[in-house]
Amino acid sequence: MIYLDDVLLIAAHSARSQAYVQTLATHGLMPSYALLLGAPSLPPSVPSEPACELMGVLLPDLGVSLDRTLADCAVPVTRIETRDINDPQVIEAVCQRAPRLVIFSGYGGQIVKKPLIELGIPLLHVHSGWLPDYRGSTTVYYSLLEEGACAASAILLDKCIDTGPVLARKRYPAPPLGTDIDRRYDTAIRADLMLEVLRRYQACGRLDLAQHQDAGQGNTYYVIHPVLKHLALLSLPGEAE
Repeated sequence: MIYLDDVLLIAAHSARSQAYVQTLATHGLMPSYALLLGAPSLPPSVPSEPACELMGVLLPDLGVSLDRTLADCAVPVTRIETRDINDPQVIEAVCQRAPRLVIFSGYGGQIVKKPLIELGIPLLHVHSGWLPDYRGSTTVYYSLLEEGACAASAILLDKCIDTGPVLARKRYPAPPLGTDIDRRYDTAIRADLMLEVLRRYQACGRLDLAQHQDAGQGNTYYVIHPVLKHLALLSLPGEAE
């Protein structure tokens, strides 16, 4: 296992964070420290599906907790009760660790505010959508409807929504019908791109900037209507054998 000594993971107890740490653990590359926000979720009410590869990405086993994977990989953890990424406790904890890079995997719907951004530590986030074309919420479904494919973009967070500098982008095929997009495929493609960015960072000790975004260009989407989401799901190719 390779530990990125200057990298801190800020994680929610969420499917996305589970996908991140399971993908990184599988490939032997982990942050040196983790900051976990909020309390763990209740055990799932349905049987978990084992981790498996689908079209080149690792679908996470959501029955394996974030805590378990981090413990198995011997990653030290600090737990903070708040779920709010902007809570002063979070800022203080980040300052105490003084990392060179933070992997952001907080709770959905939150906007990182000035106090954390102005620490001057890069905040690495992977957005589910090809930026700047697909900013905002549930963009994986809009992309499926309009292009028949998915994408992910690794960016550094700034004060606006999905407008930060782009480090890498990658397109992914539409998953087969029956795939859990929200909790497994969407998180898996983000984790896959995260792994690529961190591998390059580990190799050269820096983040390579692909492009700056113009906040006035591109499109911003809002939570997709259930009917449109259903149409997107119906557009998926037949189930894989």
